[in-house]
Amino acid sequence: MLALLAVQWTTADSNIPTRIIKGFKASPSRSSAQFEPLLTDIAGVFAFGFLRISSAKLDLAIIHQPSTQQVWRANPFNLANWGNSTTFFFNGNIVLTDESIQDSTIWSSKSAGGDYLALSNNSNLQIYASPADSSIWQSFDYPFDTLVQGQKFSSASTASLVTADKRYTLRIGIAYLALFMEFHGSQEMNYWKHTARRANALKDIYALVLPLGFLGIFYVSDGKIVDGIPFDSFERGLLGFHRLTLESDGNLYAYYWNNDTWVSVYTAQTEPCGLPGKCGAYGICIPGSPTQCTCLVNGTDGCLQSDSGDFCGNQNTGFSVIRKSGVTVEYIDIMETIAVGSLDECEKTCEQSCVCWGALYSNAAKHCYIMDYPIQTVEKSGASYSGYFKLRSNGQGPAVHKEKHQHKRGHRAVIVVVVTFTLTFAGIAAYGGYWWWDKKRNSLSIIQLGSAPKQQPEPNKDSDTK
Repeated sequence: MLALLAVQWTTADSNIPTRIIKGFKASPSRSSAQFEPLLTDIAGVFAFGFLRISSAKLDLAIIHQPSTQQVWRANPFNLANWGNSTTFFFNGNIVLTDESIQDSTIWSSKSAGGDYLALSNNSNLQIYASPADSSIWQSFDYPFDTLVQGQKFSSASTASLVTADKRYTLRIGIAYLALFMEFHGSQEMNYWKHTARRANALKDIYALVLPLGFLGIFYVSDGKIVDGIPFDSFERGLLGFHRLTLESDGNLYAYYWNNDTWVSVYTAQTEPCGLPGKCGAYGICIPGSPTQCTCLVNGTDGCLQSDSGDFCGNQNTGFSVIRKSGVTVEYIDIMETIAVGSLDECEKTCEQSCVCWGALYSNAAKHCYIMDYPIQTVEKSGASYSGYFKLRSNGQGPAVHKEKHQHKRGHRAVIVVVVTFTLTFAGIAAYGGYWWWDKKRNSLSIIQLGSAPKQQPEPNKDSDTK
């Protein structure tokens, strides 16, 4: 059972503590509960405890109790087992251990000197030190995939929002907020960006979800507001609790709690085809019909699997090419852009760069938009755009890449056979023509000899001598 010191608690118990003091220990029970609380705020709206992940794993988490919506997780990328081997304890530092794992410490807040742990009414988990009751650590500084009302998201820190599969991140930089798709290694692609209108490019900013229904952007130095992203709830005058969440599809959503359910009030990328994973790698999305996906090239199961890396080095140089007219991407305005004179120049620019995976060419603007990351979803557009896309062909990527390369070699082999046959046939024809002409010439010579006067043979001088 769930052991909280010497007392047993259940999720239905109204006596969940509002403060945890130094020396507290707990392990998850053997029940099938999805969440077992260790701590709650005074109003009972938020709770901190064990959150079951899949069927046999757990993470420390904070949930919104009326909806069971998680708003924070401690360590989503290194989970503990749900069982007696796992222990949570507070010794001035929050620690989660699992004795069944060699390195038993799964996660720690890495704080020191704390006397008690408490949860605020806006879900902020804090460690306090007595006697001044000063906060020495808070969960708001370490977000997972969600920002809640009153939680600062600052460019002065390294914090970012990230999905559970580490595929997508939201980052805040000097004067901007941006969404990225992450690949293996250091590769990334930026597919959405909001630039603060009045922000100084040399000053740190922070973003804050406000109860009025918008994301405010402020200077860190003086708290002066420099921009804001309004939600639908702001336009409708809905005052209440909001959260901003980066979801598994890579889009950023804002929600408003109406005391019954979470209502969606903001979407960062409003065009579904603008999400790089919508139709997968080498997929084509149709605006207005985002569930209808086609492929630039077919794989063994739909389009190709996502790749990573580049074409630099002796082992990665081979590739074949797909050309497709009438395709673009929603985020073309924030891509690397080069002025060129023609489509051919755009293609050669990418062809000669080992870090380039593809390029989009605008015939109207004479611009070449470089894709220095593996090809993801593109969208169908007018004929003014043309796409040039590389396919890895040296065995480093999916098997279909090799098949494509082998097909290309086979095509070249067919050309060689056809050319060889043509030259051989031409040679035979030429020889046959010469043979016919030579025979005809010899026949004419015989006829001419037959019609000429016969000459008497000359006397044999040797015979006369005899």
